[in-house]
Amino acid sequence: MFNQFLLWSTLIIPWLALIPLNKNIVKSFIPSSLFGALLLTFIFQIADKFSWWEITENIILLSNITPFVYGVFLVGTIIILYFTYHSFLFFMLTNLIIDALLSFGISKWYEHLGIYKLININSLGVYLLTIVVAILIYSFQKWLDSVIIREE
Repeated sequence: MFNQFLLWSTLIIPWLALIPLNKNIVKSFIPSSLFGALLLTFIFQIADKFSWWEITENIILLSNITPFVYGVFLVGTIIILYFTYHSFLFFMLTNLIIDALLSFGISKWYEHLGIYKLININSLGVYLLTIVVAILIYSFQKWLDSVIIREE
């Protein structure tokens, strides 16, 4: 029961964090956040094929990627870009810290709860994957800014 509460919270509660933020700035980062979610969806497919990890519990009636990818990851990407996009160094330092907490802390707790387990990848491998995804997201946002003409 606690795991279901945790998974539903992971999906829903992060969205509340966007309420106080400037809507126009948030909108400008939605495409990059969706790009990141798409990348993570592909990574989950690859992970399934190569048995990197196994999701042992998920939200009833939804897929195993739903709570993390479309909750905390998607919103977290928007929030990190919102506060750090002005500086690649600040963006990367923030991601290095948050991804370390995820890979070496929260991940272990989720394993302990029986939500998932790592099989053919370790915490360092997960950490390196998240860093690559962060760099791709930042690069996508930079590219997007160069091709979109904004009305002033």
